Amino acid sequence: MSRREARQLRAEQASPPRRRRRWPWAVGVPLALAAVVLAVAGVLAVQAMAVKNDLEAARAAIGSLPDAVRAGDSQAIDAAADAATRYAGRAAGTVTGPLWDAAATVPGIGANVAAVQAATEATNILVRDALPPATSLLAAVDLNNLTLEGGGIDLAPFRDAQSTLPTVNDAFAQAKSKVDLIDRDALLPPVDAALGQLIDVVNQAAPAVDQLEKYLPTLLKVAGDGQRRSYMIIFQNTAEARASGGSPSASIRLVVDNGKFEFQEQESSDTYYQTGLAGESFLKLPGETTEIYESDFTRFSQNYTRTPDFPTTAALFGALQDASGAEPLDGVISIDPTVLSYMLAATGPVQVQDGGWIDSENVVRVLLSETYEKFGDNGIAADQYFSGVTDAVFSTLIGGRWDPVVMLQQLQRGIEEGRIKLWFADPDAEQMSAELGADGQLTTDNSTKTQVGLYVNDAAYSKLEYYLTTSVAMTCDAQARTATVSLTINNGVPRSDLSGWTLGWRNEGLGLPRTSMILDVVAFAPPGGSVSWVDPTTSDIRGWNREGIEKGHPASSRTVVIPMGESREVTTTFDIPADASSPLELGYTRTASNPEVTVDGSCAALFPQR
Repeated sequence: MSRREARQLRAEQASPPRRRRRWPWAVGVPLALAAVVLAVAGVLAVQAMAVKNDLEAARAAIGSLPDAVRAGDSQAIDAAADAATRYAGRAAGTVTGPLWDAAATVPGIGANVAAVQAATEATNILVRDALPPATSLLAAVDLNNLTLEGGGIDLAPFRDAQSTLPTVNDAFAQAKSKVDLIDRDALLPPVDAALGQLIDVVNQAAPAVDQLEKYLPTLLKVAGDGQRRSYMIIFQNTAEARASGGSPSASIRLVVDNGKFEFQEQESSDTYYQTGLAGESFLKLPGETTEIYESDFTRFSQNYTRTPDFPTTAALFGALQDASGAEPLDGVISIDPTVLSYMLAATGPVQVQDGGWIDSENVVRVLLSETYEKFGDNGIAADQYFSGVTDAVFSTLIGGRWDPVVMLQQLQRGIEEGRIKLWFADPDAEQMSAELGADGQLTTDNSTKTQVGLYVNDAAYSKLEYYLTTSVAMTCDAQARTATVSLTINNGVPRSDLSGWTLGWRNEGLGLPRTSMILDVVAFAPPGGSVSWVDPTTSDIRGWNREGIEKGHPASSRTVVIPMGESREVTTTFDIPADASSPLELGYTRTASNPEVTVDGSCAALFPQR
């Protein structure tokens, strides 16, 4: 080997080895995976848009059903139902594929994908299983065909619905089991906004449908299916405050026979006097209960609502009917002018006996203020006018020409505010009333709820409480097991020249201006507890402190005088017994305006949440 060749060999051996070209594999695999992910995401996005369009089309088809039902257009009903079923089924088929199942496990977006799956499946269940029977039911209960001549409702479609509701109820229960899996806290805002309405509807409707299936047989009995029923409807005049709401200024006897309504008689408080029912007690209550109230509590029907326990009020009215030889009552229903305003929001304006009109905006003012100023000191005429207005409203109600959905919403509002109270002789109906929260009952123990309350009773024999506003505030000491409730009372009487029927009839004999409110404030502790402290300790009128027990609830009454334009606070502390671990129910009197009620956070440690 020559020296040149040897040098070249050494040079070649000294040079670094040439690297192999691996970059197509090292870079290509991630790029390929990214391309697959993007492709999958693209497919998912396209499918998601298709699902969105199908669900919106299904919703539009469902939305057209009520008009088609009202029009009696069977072809339009069938077409809408078929379209909704087709769109919802296609959407459900899309989201149940393996691509969606895999995407539901991806961190970050998985919860949103799973939520869309669950919501779509819930929609399909409702459209597939609940829509057909529900559509048939809607067609059967068409309002144009339900109203009976002379007043009432045809019960036949509701009897038939008893066989349909289980299917609808089961579909809603299945749909709810799907949406219950959705964690809304984990959803992106656009996804939550898109699905939130469906989730809310299912969560609200499922319990409502379940309750309807449960209560429909009882409701049919209440409506006179199979047996004639007789009810008394009392109207609590909140211008004259009572613990339960107001003085029963008027009442109507309503007879229901197989859905047909008939008003048999209407009674004002003056009629009770004239028939000799005033001044005599027809029901003996325990002495420890009557000691809480003034001595005329059970002797005058206007005072039957001094107790916050509505079953006792109903029993007093029932005894009064028995004593007068009237037909025994199957139930007592109580409403007030505020409830009438809610009902008029569903019926629209109603013309009354003097040619005027009442509506949801003016009925409270007309009944509780203008009527008494119009008739001056003639209380009989005022009561008759009050009765005439309520008669006009109920004549409109039994006519049935109003939207039942709106009416149910308004009645639910009245129940939630404690302004509608129901008592039934039938045990199933009474249980239904209790479960709906309309029984107005003082419990005899603390097993289901712990009741404390501050209530007011007018002691001036006036209609001044139209101008009464109140607020209730509650604080607690969990360690000491005490609850303190403060009631602030405001006398908003505007002037001293109001009618004699409005001003305090009793005041002058007590040396007080007729514009001053005189109120018995009654505190109720839970059974097993006690009223440990009351401020004021002594009533403003000497000798008017009262103590007693009603259905196991220790009670203390203090009378306070609130001059025109002034305010007063009454504060009570209750000892809460050790067995009172049920949810709190804070009781107070419903006035013409809704009181402001505040329960401090300190009470959460003492009373569990519902």
